Amino acid sequence: MRRLFALLLTLLPLAAQAGEPYARQWPLELARADAGAYRVTLDASVYRAAYWPDLRDVRVLDAQGREVASFVVPAQPPSTRVQTTILRWFPLPTGATTTGADLSVLVRRDSGGAVVSVRGGTAPRAGAVVGTGWLVDLGADSARMRSLALDWNNDAESVDLGYRLEGSDDLRDWRILDPQVRLVRLRNQGQELRSNRIALDSPPRYLRLLPLQEGGALTVSEIRGEWREAAEPVGWQWLELSATPAPATAGTGFHYRLEGRYPVQRVDVAMPANSSVRWSVFSRDGDARKGDASPPAWKLRAAGWNAWRLDDAGRTQTSPPLDLHYLITDHDWRLQPDAGTTPTMAPTLRLGYVPGSLVFLDQGKPPYVLVAGSASEDIAQDAVESMLEALRVRRGAQWVPAAATLGAASERAGAAAYLPASAPRDWKTLTLWSLLVLGALVVVGFAFTLLRQRDGSPRD
Repeated sequence: MRRLFALLLTLLPLAAQAGEPYARQWPLELARADAGAYRVTLDASVYRAAYWPDLRDVRVLDAQGREVASFVVPAQPPSTRVQTTILRWFPLPTGATTTGADLSVLVRRDSGGAVVSVRGGTAPRAGAVVGTGWLVDLGADSARMRSLALDWNNDAESVDLGYRLEGSDDLRDWRILDPQVRLVRLRNQGQELRSNRIALDSPPRYLRLLPLQEGGALTVSEIRGEWREAAEPVGWQWLELSATPAPATAGTGFHYRLEGRYPVQRVDVAMPANSSVRWSVFSRDGDARKGDASPPAWKLRAAGWNAWRLDDAGRTQTSPPLDLHYLITDHDWRLQPDAGTTPTMAPTLRLGYVPGSLVFLDQGKPPYVLVAGSASEDIAQDAVESMLEALRVRRGAQWVPAAATLGAASERAGAAAYLPASAPRDWKTLTLWSLLVLGALVVVGFAFTLLRQRDGSPRD
């Protein structure tokens, strides 16, 4: 009896201190043994196993299963700082806009290739110019342009006009860059919806916008070119998702499910040949491993995004991906086609991300393993980020921790790690009840002992 009591007291503290279960694990190989801090790039399998949006359940354990200090470093999204320049532009003659005439006979350029006139007209210097179509000169550094921005002065009118965007390197041979772009300004009860930007993807020097309908001229006042100042991150990874049946509360459109916590920064759509659709993009979060009784509301990520594909003489041209400019780790995605542009079949949704990394300290006893996947809300986050910033100040901005690489993944706790945590046990109460039960058993044991002694005693 005494041995049982001692064993119980020994096991209770161990059970109270048991570590958090994780779904999967990866062995870590260190580039060198004395670095102090290491950095490992997270691959798709880690993001797929992670549970929490902030990746708090992606940790490193030492050989004894104890967590070491670590910090997840997300990949930086594309720079949101935009540089602009005012471009040279010209209203096109009516014949050119309606027939697509060869503009090489209509345009005069200087020795550097800059357009100076179209059919004797001069470049607009002030005020506004009415036109149904325009020729735009992006300049010698056109490849860096990522969008056009048009301003017009039709303040009293609602505008919703479609144009075909074409490009050329020599003003002779033109190719379609976007079969349908729209310039929009709609007003209702003091609110305004405005779309005056046209996405570009490494465009040629010269562009022209040709109307898709009769009439509807704009009083254009300025056309600007926009580009990002900093280089975008490299190493894009793409996930392709097929549409899934829509839940009863999901609304219309096409629905997609992404398992895992990928840091999505770009959206693209694999369109069928010779098609063009304007989309609104939505996403929402939810439990990664079980359905939500009351799913959260959808969040609008982009509106009026025009995705298209054109197959011309064996050459395929597509619209550029949509840049989100921030990270989204949501599970549910929805593509909603704008009215009048409903596609004939569900497209493939492509989500792009740049892998981040995890930095950890050389604590405890190697070898180390990276673990991921836990629904526990008690996972602590370590204050390693401030230390890394201080080291970069002392050693220079280019300093990075030593490299570590992931080995082959293996199962750890599996699907059980994603189950909601059970209510915490009251070990103090359990211990008291255990002591009472043991005390009762001891009393019963003494009683049986006394009875046996009494039954075996000699009688007079």
